[in-house]
Amino acid sequence: MKYLPAILSEDHPSLSATERAYATIKRQIIELDLEPGAHVTKSTLARRAGASTMPAREALTRLQRDGLVQALPRSGYRILPVTLKGTRDLCAFRRLLEVEAAGLAAELGCPERDLARMEELLSVTYETGDPASLDAFLRANLEFDAIIANRCGNDMLAQAVIRVFDELERVLRITLKSLPFSEPAAHQRREILEAIRDRDPAAARAAMGARTRTAQEQIIDQLVSHASLAEVSISVT
Repeated sequence: MKYLPAILSEDHPSLSATERAYATIKRQIIELDLEPGAHVTKSTLARRAGASTMPAREALTRLQRDGLVQALPRSGYRILPVTLKGTRDLCAFRRLLEVEAAGLAAELGCPERDLARMEELLSVTYETGDPASLDAFLRANLEFDAIIANRCGNDMLAQAVIRVFDELERVLRITLKSLPFSEPAAHQRREILEAIRDRDPAAARAAMGARTRTAQEQIIDQLVSHASLAEVSISVT
């Protein structure tokens, strides 16, 4: 694939020290090793990334632009929390992007190898409370959607979808910890695959729209169960 979500990306020896520090800290935030709302110092983050001060500082500047960390006056950094409003906005934005990507992928058609890979990915499930199976499911789920994004024929759209996945993964790691695997959601993903295989753009858009709406409802319901108010920050407990 041309564009990969962070969960599928591999470290590369040609990366600069700043790029390595950025990727390492970002993964720790996404995977909740650095919990939402946590306060950390630049030296702590540099040590966790195995980086010197300058690459860590430059990486933190990028992470601030990503909306993952916030600089605090004279007191280090804060890992920005997941909020209900931010999650609603993210899910709505995801739906706009992925619905169009699915329609375009169906219109252009996907190679048989991609369709076969998507079929394989549909078989991956997870067990609540099993971090290894959850990680495998997230990798499969995001790869499924990344294949579609990479086959939409629009590089800017594909890159936007992939950026959303990196933000969405952190939310999914919070919500799926206590959300059982959904057979109806799996069926919706299959409908997307069938519509793309049939080269039916209208059906692909409808199927992706239904799937992303269902996902948003499940995500918000789970986040609300973690919160005492409708618009508070969500922290991992």
